[in-house]
Amino acid sequence: MKYDFLGVELKEAERILKRDKQPYSIVRYVSYRPYTDADSIRVLRMRFRNGIYELVVGEFITNVRTSQG
Repeated sequence: MKYDFLGVELKEAERILKRDKQPYSIVRYVSYRPYTDADSIRVLRMRFRNGIYELVVGEFITNVRTSQG
């Protein structure tokens, strides 16, 4: 596998794959209790199968607010 996108934002992974003209597919993981304040979609898992990069992505909250601001 040429790429390692684990933890990378989906937009960045897509940008690199498109730039390199690599075929890819996206599988979205959706929790049964989805986040309401998710602000980032990141790569959770990836594999290269049948000539296509398959990216499993999920939503994350990266801007965490604390009680102190």
